[in-house]
Order: sequence, then structure tokens, then C-alpha cells
Amino acid sequence: MKKAGISTLDKCFGTTLLVILVLGLPTVPSFAVESPFSDLPAHQQLSEDILRELVGFESTVERPEQTSKALQAMAARLRDAGFPKEDVQLVRPAEGHYGLVVRYRGIAEKQPLLFLAHIDVVTATPDAWAFPPFSLGKKDGYYVGRGTEDNKAGVTQIVSNFIRLKKEGWVPNRDLIAAISGDEETTGTVAAWFANEGRDLVDAQYAINSDAGGGEYTDTGERRAFWIQTSEKLYQTYELTATNEGGHSSLPRPDNAIQELAIAITRLAGHQFPVILNDSTRMQLRRSASLYPDNTARDMRALADNENDQAAAQRLSTGDAAFNATLRTTCIPTMLRGGHAENALPRDATVTINCRILPGTEAIDIENEIARLIGDLDIDINIIYQGLASGPSDLPDAFLESIESLVEENWGDVVVIPSMSTGATDGLFYRNAGIPVYGVSAMFSKPDDWRAHGLDERIGVRDFHESVAFWYQMLKTLSH
Repeated sequence: MKKAGISTLDKCFGTTLLVILVLGLPTVPSFAVESPFSDLPAHQQLSEDILRELVGFESTVERPEQTSKALQAMAARLRDAGFPKEDVQLVRPAEGHYGLVVRYRGIAEKQPLLFLAHIDVVTATPDAWAFPPFSLGKKDGYYVGRGTEDNKAGVTQIVSNFIRLKKEGWVPNRDLIAAISGDEETTGTVAAWFANEGRDLVDAQYAINSDAGGGEYTDTGERRAFWIQTSEKLYQTYELTATNEGGHSSLPRPDNAIQELAIAITRLAGHQFPVILNDSTRMQLRRSASLYPDNTARDMRALADNENDQAAAQRLSTGDAAFNATLRTTCIPTMLRGGHAENALPRDATVTINCRILPGTEAIDIENEIARLIGDLDIDINIIYQGLASGPSDLPDAFLESIESLVEENWGDVVVIPSMSTGATDGLFYRNAGIPVYGVSAMFSKPDDWRAHGLDERIGVRDFHESVAFWYQMLKTLSH
């Protein structure tokens, strides 16, 4: 998830700085709340071992050396499995930014396929967790640890299956490429480099992103839906700042900076950006309508047929943050600061406004709308994060049918739904560079049990192993 600017892309060294890192590998601790499974099949034991090793690395923005070592550990496993050294390359496009690219050689009858994951995680405060966050725990049918959900299970899906298939002697009908980044949670420098300066390493017909999509359970534990991410919103952040001369608090002025900023915030909070649908969100509404009560389903289908149906849009948006975020651009205040003393008039006040902009909408149009809303106020607008726009990826019928067939084979009658992410992933860099991206994590969870970036992050043990098995089948199916 994006949290910092992309200005560091200017620091990339280019394709000449493709470095093979040779630092030693650490010993990774293990924390087991329950006894490990007994007699796991070899491929499941491999997956659990890789996940445990990965969670043991504190691969946060504060510990880039741990990110580097985690990538080295995966490179070592792949080379030990028989991948040639030249097909397992560790890259450093900028100081402190690391990635790994692996090529599984095939017959090369077709264009390569690309598979994406990221190995970095957000910081975890150990004393707030029920379990040591950087040591894999197992309790109540869950794997617990930082990165289990976001996105070290995704790295495991790719690495464990590349190793399993290589050991089985399987030869695909095209090259398969894995691109694993180490800074998705911050700058996205590695993915941006792969998609541009390092394009020859990852050029492919399309990419599958393990960090998006996924399966959804009902509250009673039944499988409800399988999501394929086909687009994502643009992440853009502004600061609105009001300034004046200040003064003594006993002599109030009508142009108080905090008061002016409060008026601006109120206007923005009361504003709704227009409903705009694309092919992906129309299909999302139509396919997921059957999962909702009749009244809601009717509104979803009506809006998919006519995005100008304001009544249907309002009913869906009211009280449901997910619907509202799917239908329109959103801009909300996330941080606030102002004043310098309790007995002085504030000389300045600033609010941070985070916008999630629909694909196909120009960021400048959103900035202009914000400016219109606060036009009569003495407030400056500054961009503090310039996002990178990426359009929706068209979903080929053959690809959708392949995923639907695999979902039915594994889980029965579960509806497959193309969708737009309201957040952001590394996929935006590849889409922006012309490589279609589809998010297929294949990990099932309950909507109210999403703990990525939060305390006691976890994934179901069964769900994890089933997702790895799904990826095994998907790799073989799509590479024909």
C-alpha cells in the first residue's frame, strides 16, 4: 500500500546497476503456538517452511538490510532447486531498494507470463502483539505473523511452486517470470524500475499479482466470492494550508487560520464526486449483485445499466463505504496540524487530504474541483504525493474462463468477480507501462478479519495451503 512519494525514482541507477548481492543468510527463529502439522505432504511442508522463514525477516522500511537478506534467502532456495544463476537475479535500482527477478525457462512458444509479489511489510510493535510479529505462530487454525497476509504468503505461492515444478521436471510452453519487490509499502521504486528501465527482465503478455484479489467467506464460513483485481484507484495526496499574521488570542480576528481551514474541510466533507463506472466496475456490480439482498441487487444492476441513476447510486453509497469508494473518487482529511500556543492566534493551519481517484479520471480535474470548493478562502493547495495513473486492464474471456474453471474445480459454485481495488499496489506501475495486471491472490478470508498492517496479522492455515495449490494449478494452466 502506498504511503510515500515516488520522487526517489529519480535516484534509480538504471539497468547498469543490476547487482548480485552476496551477503550471508541469517538464522531465522520460529515461534510455534501449536505443534506443526504432522506428516504434511512435501510440497505443503515446503510452503510452510518458506512462509516461516520469510516472516522471520523484519523486512520493514526501517530495516532494508533485512529485506535484502529475505530476497537472498529466496534466491538461494531457487538456485538450490536447479534454477541457473543467471535466471535468479537480485537487483538494487537505488540505495536501500531491493528486488528479485526469476525466470523459469519454457519452450518459448508464447509470450512470457509475469507473477508479482512484495516481500516488505509495515512496522510491527512487538509489545502490542499477542505473538512475536516476526516469528511465525500457529493458533486456532491460523498462521500468525507480520506479512502473513500482506504479502509474504504471495511470495510463498510463487517461490514454492517454482521450486516444486522445477523438481518435478515440468517444462512450460512459455517462460514464467517472477518479480518480487522490496518496497511496495513505501515508494514502489523497484516495481517502477522493473516496469521501465528493467523492462527486458520482466516483459510479458500480462501479469498476475498475488497482492490483490482473493476469496471471500460469508459470516457463517461459506465461500461467497472469488475476486480478480483488474484496476485500482490512483493514490494522490494534497495539503491545504491557511496562513495569516496571527496575534494575541484576546483579540480575535475574522480570518483565523484554523477557522478558515475548518470551513474548507466542511465543504470537502459535504461534497460527493460524480459516479463514474468503467467496464470493470460495471461487471463487478452485475456479477456481485446476487450476493446481496434483493433491493440492493436491483440498485446494483440498475446502476450498472445506467450510471446516471442518481437514486440507485445514493442508496448504495449511503452507509456502505465499500460501495461509495467503488462508485466515485474520494478525498478525505487524514492529518491535521495548526497553531503554536494556546493563547495565540494561529499563524497557520494545515490539513492533509488523501484522494483515491478513479481510473480514467485526471488528477488535475480533482485538484481543480478542490480549488473550486475553497475558492473564496485564503488557502494554498500543494501536492505532497504525485500519484501515477493506471487504466483498467481488459480481461480476456479466455483468462476469465480459465480462472472460473479452476475456482469451480477447487471450491464449487463460487462466483468469480472482476473488481477495482480502492487501494494501490505495485500493479499500477506495470499497467502504466502497458502490461495488463490481474490480481489473483486466491486466499479466502472473512471481510471482518482483514488484518494486513494491523495487530496479530494472520491467515487461515487451510486457506494458505489451498491458495498455494490453486497457484500450482494456475501456473500449469495458464502456461499452456
